[in-house]
Amino acid sequence: MKKVGFGVATILLLFGCASVPTPVSLQVGDGQELSYSHGTGCVESGADMNDGFILTSLCAQSKSVGRSVLIVRVANRTSQPITIEEGAVSAMSATGPLEVLAYTALMKEEKTRQAWAAVATGLAAAGNSMAASNAGYSSYQGTAHTSASVYGSGGYGGASATTRYSGTSYNGAAATAAQQVANAENARLLEQLEASSAMGEQVIEGALRTHTIEPGDFHAAYVEVELPRLHSGVAQHLDVVLRLQGMETHFQMSVGP
Repeated sequence: MKKVGFGVATILLLFGCASVPTPVSLQVGDGQELSYSHGTGCVESGADMNDGFILTSLCAQSKSVGRSVLIVRVANRTSQPITIEEGAVSAMSATGPLEVLAYTALMKEEKTRQAWAAVATGLAAAGNSMAASNAGYSSYQGTAHTSASVYGSGGYGGASATTRYSGTSYNGAAATAAQQVANAENARLLEQLEASSAMGEQVIEGALRTHTIEPGDFHAAYVEVELPRLHSGVAQHLDVVLRLQGMETHFQMSVGP
């Protein structure tokens, strides 16, 4: 099998997670080689064709407790264009197939996330506006004591009374200032929502979808794979398959400590 050096293809994945991601790693199989791309282990494989060869590479990154990112790279060193399909990557564990998410599935997830984020932003903005609309009003209450004395034909007399009072006052300047603050905060929330949505979709632009690789070119994209549950801290082994040009390339992946 002929070899060719891979220029480092970097996909910037802005992933965050609230807990420690599950460790993942790749093992080298027959005819494969291990390399590193920005500290991430990658396994290279290749296949001789009648008019050249195709070099493939798979890199594995941890994303979260239940999911890993796989970066697929393909170099076309033949004289004909080759096409990689969106569903080219599959994964199998000891208990059965695992879900692999490429462009369409990841974009659907992102749209769902955006919808829930929009609901949360709307509720927050409504709360800000409601608080601002009530900001100019204030309530007051108190007690008034009055007394009086009089002199008449019967002599001196007196009377006293206690009156309780309450009411509401309105401060237009305070209401205006509060509304201005609420408007600014709501605008910030909207900008934050739009920026988060744009960033999420921009990341997914790097996900695997059907793409034709011209002779002499290479292509890099990523998928996400749902990881199996770990039992008693024992590592599990996955068989990741890349289907390209009617051929299957198998990559062995370890999940867990």
